[in-house]
Amino acid sequence: MFKNKLVIPTFVLLFLTVAAIGKTAFGTDKVISVAEVKELDSAIVIVNDSLYFDSLELSLKHIPNAQPMYSVAKNAIGKWAKLFIAVKIVESGNDGDNSIYARRDYNLTGMRQPRVRKTMSLGATKNKYARYASWYDCMIDFGMYLNGMERGFIKKHHRPVRNSQEMVDYLYGKYNSHPVWRKRTLYVLKNFKWK
Repeated sequence: MFKNKLVIPTFVLLFLTVAAIGKTAFGTDKVISVAEVKELDSAIVIVNDSLYFDSLELSLKHIPNAQPMYSVAKNAIGKWAKLFIAVKIVESGNDGDNSIYARRDYNLTGMRQPRVRKTMSLGATKNKYARYASWYDCMIDFGMYLNGMERGFIKKHHRPVRNSQEMVDYLYGKYNSHPVWRKRTLYVLKNFKWK
């Protein structure tokens, strides 16, 4: 009887010890060296309703122009930054001329409320469009969506996506089935002056 009472606490103690000591030993803890931190010196910092990046200070409650948004997107969603801005311009308008969904719900990309995938969305509007807390959340969510679509492309074609134009062709019919959407998105990708 005495042995059985000690078995469970012993296993709990053993588990906690392994978890505490083994965290680094088993590779569950990522350590960044000082050299890597210096390479990543430009980080996005969010304080209250403001986003700080490099020399930019942007309000999360006011949709910025395309160029500062692109600067943030390059860091936040990487290789999909140009595609995000192109879709944003086509779906919700350019600098200051934004759609009702962009102004009211911060939905810059015309994204419908996801049913299965992880999302930054707060929920759906009555028309089934996604609602976001800020334009930055919409950006991150669209990056997550594109990463998932890229995995689908690789699974189907057994190779990575070559460029944003190829991704637009893959998205056509899945994300938006209007031929004008594809044509305009490709036009913006080709002609927008990226800095």
